[in-house]
Amino acid sequence: MEKYDCIIIGGGIAGITASIYLKNANKKILLIEKSALGGLLNKISKIENYPGFKSIAGPDLAFSLYEQVKSNDIPFLNDTVISIKPKKKYHVVSLKDKTISARFLILATGREARKLNLPGEDKLLGKGISYCALCDGPFYKNKDVCVIGAGDSALLEAIYLANICHHVTIINKYSKFKGKESLLNEVLQKENISILYDSLTLSLNTENGFLKSITYQKNDQKANLEVAGAFVYIGSTPNIFSGLNIKLDKNYIEVNQDMQTSIDTIYAVGDVVKKDIYQLINAASEGMTAAISIIQRLNKE
Repeated sequence: MEKYDCIIIGGGIAGITASIYLKNANKKILLIEKSALGGLLNKISKIENYPGFKSIAGPDLAFSLYEQVKSNDIPFLNDTVISIKPKKKYHVVSLKDKTISARFLILATGREARKLNLPGEDKLLGKGISYCALCDGPFYKNKDVCVIGAGDSALLEAIYLANICHHVTIINKYSKFKGKESLLNEVLQKENISILYDSLTLSLNTENGFLKSITYQKNDQKANLEVAGAFVYIGSTPNIFSGLNIKLDKNYIEVNQDMQTSIDTIYAVGDVVKKDIYQLINAASEGMTAAISIIQRLNKE
């Protein structure tokens, strides 16, 4: 079984930052990502709050991170972690086809988009339901679509879709938005975006296996909204490995100031961690913090 000083599980900005610091400290590491490096960045249409970039598309920033991983010769594996078995000395990580181990682990597994949990939702994925406007928006060019949500993501992706689609309707179950005022102002300036406040999505209606309309309820009245696509932005759920006995708070991982979990040789960073603010800049900072802590501990062993 191959052994590492540290295995980083998750190739978003937090995991990649940690891997850069660890590799620069000449530690034996492995970065594992089940999809594309950059993680959630690949599904964000525009980023305007990250230092050094006035505005950058998420996939462009993700590609820059990928190039940095390559230029730093960081060992990278595109694979899925099946399970983690904490051990006293080396933690055992099971992949699809092999088992490896590491003295330290960094969990940078992020969050998955939360679903509406309505009948037929899973079957409509790719047939009218999407959780990524950047990925699927072009399929609905010049068509009517809706965005379901009330936060920054819903507003940002509605703006993106408005430049592709004929008309965008935002279905917000609250009486106001939870997102930035600047984003809401930009939405309000778009002539092809309309907003339904205090509206709860009730059902997904189909025709020949594809989404045909959304039934929603507003002020005790039900109505149908005909759309070709519905983009869901109602929050996220952290990706936690089942059976991993670490302390959680509302399904998020609890960490200390060094990003250590309740198992002191397992660290967690990024969106999987319980915190008040979820931004790229603090995710990168957390990756750095975890890496430095591990480097210092390895140097003492």
